[in-house]
Amino acid sequence: MLKSKSSKVASLLVSHWANDGYAVILSPLLVVLSLEFGITTLQAAQIMSVYSIASAVGQLPISLWGDYSGRPRDLLAAGIVLLSLGLLGWGWSTGYHWLLLFAFVGGLGFSGYHPISMNLMTQQFGDKKGFSLGLHTMAGSVGATMVPVIIGVFSEAWRLGVILLAIPGFLSALWIILAFGNFRNSELRGGELALSLKKTVLSPMLLLVSGLSGINQMVYIGSITFLPLFFADRFGWSPAAIGTLIGAFHFSALVSQPLFGYLSDLMSRNRLIFCVGAVTFLCCFFIFLSRSPIFSAALGVLTGACVLAMRTLTIAKVSDIANAETRSAAIAVGFTFGGIMGAVAPLLGGYLQQAYSYEVAFLVFGLSIIIGLGFIAAQSRLGKKI
Repeated sequence: MLKSKSSKVASLLVSHWANDGYAVILSPLLVVLSLEFGITTLQAAQIMSVYSIASAVGQLPISLWGDYSGRPRDLLAAGIVLLSLGLLGWGWSTGYHWLLLFAFVGGLGFSGYHPISMNLMTQQFGDKKGFSLGLHTMAGSVGATMVPVIIGVFSEAWRLGVILLAIPGFLSALWIILAFGNFRNSELRGGELALSLKKTVLSPMLLLVSGLSGINQMVYIGSITFLPLFFADRFGWSPAAIGTLIGAFHFSALVSQPLFGYLSDLMSRNRLIFCVGAVTFLCCFFIFLSRSPIFSAALGVLTGACVLAMRTLTIAKVSDIANAETRSAAIAVGFTFGGIMGAVAPLLGGYLQQAYSYEVAFLVFGLSIIIGLGFIAAQSRLGKKI
C-alpha cells in the first residue's frame, strides 16, 4: 500500500506542500523580524537573497547526481530534512547573522527538491506532463497559501509557529523513503551523461526557456519580498493581514496552475505563456499607478496567479525538450536561473525602493517579464528552424 502509485504521488504532493510552504515563510515574517531585530528594508531583502543564492547553488549538482546515481529518492528526502532543519534554525535565531546562516541552510535544502520531484511526478503520469506538473505545483501552492496564514496567526509567538511547521517536513521525508522503497532510476555512465547533457542542458532551446523561468522567478521573489513591506509601510497593514495577503497570493495558483497545466496539454504552450506574461506585466504596471490598498492587493493576488502559472508552463516546456534520463538536470537549469534571478530581485527592489519607491520597483519587475517573453519568441523561431 505504501509503495503504490497513489502513495508515491501523495508523498510528492505532501512534500511539495512542505517545501514550498517553507520557501515563503520568510515573506510574512519580514515585518516581524524588522521590528524584533531592528533590521532595515535592505537587510530584510538580503535574507531573501541569501536564501535564493543557496537555492541556486545546489540545483544542478544535486539533480545531476540524482540522474547519475539513479537514487533520486535519497537526495529528495535529504533535501527536505535539511530545509526543515533550516526552519528550526530560524525559530531559534537570536540575531540577524543567524537568520542569514539558516536562510542559507534552508535554501540549500530547497535547491534539491523541484528538479527531482518533478521528474518523479512526470514518470507517474506518462505523457500528461502538463497535468501532472499542474497538480504537483498546485500542492506547493497550497503550502505556500497556508503557511503565511499560519505564521500570521502565530505572529505574536512566531518562533513557536516556525518550529511546529518544521514537523510536516520531517514526516514527508520519511513518507518518501517508505513510498519509493528501493526505487532507482537507470544509472548513466559518465560518457552517456555528458553526451545527454550536451544535447539537453546546454541546448539553446532549453537556455532560452530557462531565461524566462529565471525572470519569472525574479518577479515572484520580488513580489513576495516587497508586497509585505509595501503594505506595511504604505497602508499600515498588520502582520496577520499581510500573512493573509501572501496566502491569497499563492491561493490564486490553486486555480491557475492546474488550469493552465491542463490547457497546455491541449493547445500551444507558447501562446499561453504570452497571455500569462502580458497579464503579469499589466498587474505590475497598475500596482505602479494604484494608490488604493484594495486594488493593489487584488493586483498582487492576480500577479501571484500569473507568475505561478508561468512556472508550470515553463517547466512543461523544459520537460518537452529534455529526455527522461536528464529531465531532472534540465529542470534544474531553469531553477538555477530562477535562484540567481531570485537573488537579484530583493537587491534590485531594495535599491529601487530606497532610490525611488516601491511602485517603481514593481514597474521594473513588470517590464522584465517582457524581456522574458522575448526569449520565448526567440526559442519559437529557433524551434522552427530546427
